[in-house]
Amino acid sequence: MKNRKRRLETIALYDHTGIEQHLANMAQQGWMLESIGTLGWVYRRTEPKLGQFAVTYYPKASEFDPEPSEGEQRYQEFTAQSGWALVCHSAQMQVFYTEQADPIPLETDPVTQVENIHMAAKKSFLPCYGMLLGVAILNGAQAIANVFKRPISTLSSPLHLFALFSCGILFAFCMAELLVYYRWLRTAKTSAEHGAFTDTPHTAPLQRILLAVLLLTGLLCFYSIGGSLRWLWALSFGYIIALVLLVNGVKNLLKRWKVSRNLNLTLTLVVDVVLAVAMMAVMVHTILQTGDRTLFGNDEETYVYQGVTYTLHQDTLPLTLENLIAIDYDGFVREGDTSESIFLSVLRAYQHPRWDDESATNIPSLEYNLVTVKMPFLYTLCRDALLEKYTYDDVRFPNNYQYQPIDPTPWGAVEAYQLARETALQHYLLCYEGRLVELMLDFVPTAEQMQTIGGTIQEY
Repeated sequence: MKNRKRRLETIALYDHTGIEQHLANMAQQGWMLESIGTLGWVYRRTEPKLGQFAVTYYPKASEFDPEPSEGEQRYQEFTAQSGWALVCHSAQMQVFYTEQADPIPLETDPVTQVENIHMAAKKSFLPCYGMLLGVAILNGAQAIANVFKRPISTLSSPLHLFALFSCGILFAFCMAELLVYYRWLRTAKTSAEHGAFTDTPHTAPLQRILLAVLLLTGLLCFYSIGGSLRWLWALSFGYIIALVLLVNGVKNLLKRWKVSRNLNLTLTLVVDVVLAVAMMAVMVHTILQTGDRTLFGNDEETYVYQGVTYTLHQDTLPLTLENLIAIDYDGFVREGDTSESIFLSVLRAYQHPRWDDESATNIPSLEYNLVTVKMPFLYTLCRDALLEKYTYDDVRFPNNYQYQPIDPTPWGAVEAYQLARETALQHYLLCYEGRLVELMLDFVPTAEQMQTIGGTIQEY
């Protein structure tokens, strides 16, 4: 039987009313609060208790303090004489417990109580939520802009969509907390002027709902992506968790060593930056050195060319060079990379000779991006983005290259375009019902090949 347990509590730290009630309920179940930290609230098993909890705030305190200040110590001595025992403290918040049936209240002046809560909130709660709100707005605006600037890569990527959704959840969470807090503050100040206390609002249910929705969509996103991308995402989360654990450990170690508040803060920030850079460098180096084959369990054959390891992908592609021309060559690399969401699916296909084959100079290659638009209202947006693609964001083709309309009939398409400047390139955009195709060839297709390409694309 475990005598300790850790819980991630979704209670705002200014919500002393909710915290007191929650801790009383836990104590009745036989779990007494022991400590509050970055990684959750720790409880120890006890006999069920029917005592009372009180939460007060000391605005001058900091989570980097090595020990309680003289003012805090005097206050704790006063509370002990009044029958209240200190349970734990976390930054500006102090938790007390008593088993007295009718204890002396620790808060006797509502004006002072509101001022202390607000001053403590200005040092922790409000700056944190303000920064998170700013992050949500900036990242959300960038994600929305990407939907219009690069709709295909954005709307086909579960990761991009999850990032956009996460910004929305974070925005809703921060706005709700801040609006509720300031509404309570206004009411509490008015009541305090008339000598009345005002209970703090309890937003834990809303926090739990938003967190559950975020976790559910995160899991759906994780299982919708495959291959090395899934494990890179998991590795990134592991990196963040490890960084938080290490930095928090350094901060607590410095507190045990009685390092001053300012020095602890400075050293913790330095360690945070150094560890973040060092751990990221190690992670990237490991990925580059091991590659897909060993790190992610990819058992495909590899080869080395000019010091770089390449994988001999042999993916199944809907359209291959063998469908178009008679060719006797067994050194092809066939790679198909698919990204898919509820809005779009994109297949990026490549077929080319292996780079280390010096005899393959005359062997053709094939590259195409096949976009399936699942939501008809997105078709025009995606088509227009492809038409304008080479006017601003592809360094291979300066902006004097543009798509020019050509006859779509040989391709069996609704619309067809070819990339051209003074001369035309064998680079096409083919538009079908609900489907768009970017096609890159290094040979001029015949009418029969155009028909084969169009039929294959429509049957896919």
